[in-house]
Amino acid sequence: MLLQEFAAGAGQSIVVYVTDDDGGEVDPVEIYRYVATDSARRAQHGVRIVAMSSFPLRHAQAWLAREGSGYQSKIAVAVVYAVP
Repeated sequence: MLLQEFAAGAGQSIVVYVTDDDGGEVDPVEIYRYVATDSARRAQHGVRIVAMSSFPLRHAQAWLAREGSGYQSKIAVAVVYAVP
């Protein structure tokens, strides 16, 4: 998982968590477990989550004309943190 942090003015930062793309369907439990673990570490220093959003980055294609449109194989989660 790639993590990038950006200063976003006084008292806040934005952290973007981007999954690797191994061609498989993304596992939301794994992703949010990673975000929760990182957020818990930050909370020890008084940093709190203000807002969170996710968005798809890559969509797998249907394979050999199967029904459906495939699945997400890469996503990003953006978290806004309040920084003391």
